[in-house]
Amino acid sequence: MSIVIHSTTETRLLSPIGYANESELQKLLELAPALLQADGDTRVAFVERQVDLPDAGTLDLLFVTAEGLPIAVKVKLARNTEARREVLAQAIDYLASLTELMVWELDEKVHGNLKAVLQTWSKPGSPDDFERRWRAVASNLRAGLARVVVVLDEAPPDLERRFRFLAMNSNLDAHLMTVERFSDDAIGEVLVPRFIVAPTEVHPRRSTEIRTSPELLALVTAYNAHPSLDLLAAGKAQGYRQIRPSQWRNRGVHYEFQDANGQIGAELHLESDAARPLADLLCSFAGRPVAGGASKLVWDPTWSSGRGRLAAFFPIETDPETVAEAMRDLIRLTYEEVSKRA
Repeated sequence: MSIVIHSTTETRLLSPIGYANESELQKLLELAPALLQADGDTRVAFVERQVDLPDAGTLDLLFVTAEGLPIAVKVKLARNTEARREVLAQAIDYLASLTELMVWELDEKVHGNLKAVLQTWSKPGSPDDFERRWRAVASNLRAGLARVVVVLDEAPPDLERRFRFLAMNSNLDAHLMTVERFSDDAIGEVLVPRFIVAPTEVHPRRSTEIRTSPELLALVTAYNAHPSLDLLAAGKAQGYRQIRPSQWRNRGVHYEFQDANGQIGAELHLESDAARPLADLLCSFAGRPVAGGASKLVWDPTWSSGRGRLAAFFPIETDPETVAEAMRDLIRLTYEEVSKRA
């Protein structure tokens, strides 16, 4: 692709210039966050480079919109064979890991830069404006809402095909785009962003409403009315709600209500390799009665690629307060011991 600059006095043809390495493209994105601004987006701001995400490796760049949507950016050059093979799976890992963090944890990982960026957008003398933006980021993370953008100099057709399939068959906010660079003696560099695949373009009328069963909603309401240790169930996912103790530094360990296969579970999950050593502790609780003997804890060693979960299962029609009480008992039995190791 070339660019033609036409004026009343002359016409100039600009040819693209490549990138020496991926760091060069990363730096341009850092300096010009507007390149990532999709149609309908509010402002986008750069937050941090090289962000360490649990169980997903190092993220190239993190941005955030003025409305509190985190944007994870992975940069690849087309000549890198990984751009064709591994980058899509890596992008999904980034989304999963990023949305497991609490807002304060994310801010710690970026050395306070998230808070600083949100403060620069806040109206002078209006602390409520900052709080609104901070709560928006927190809410998006709890709801599993974030965007991942893979940025290349040019998009290989097979990678475009995979991203388009993902956009058409999931609700993940995963974008594929290119940024081409041109040079002109008179005006300097010209950067041309192009979104190759954006979910809103593939399905412009696709509903983003997440339908949650009334049984799960009733259960969460019952539990949150009298939570154990002030640990609340949160999120907006279709089939589950998580309880994440802020004291647990290992984000691969959490409590969860799950609605699946016609039953409701009050569960404690191990979902990272770092959490795997807790399996020996948790399996020792198997057989303990919960909710006044309405169920017993079961150790499931097959969960999460063999990491495991401790759970009490109930038929879907079970009184919500009974399942809520099972979760309170599960927390009472395990919280102290897990806190020593998590």
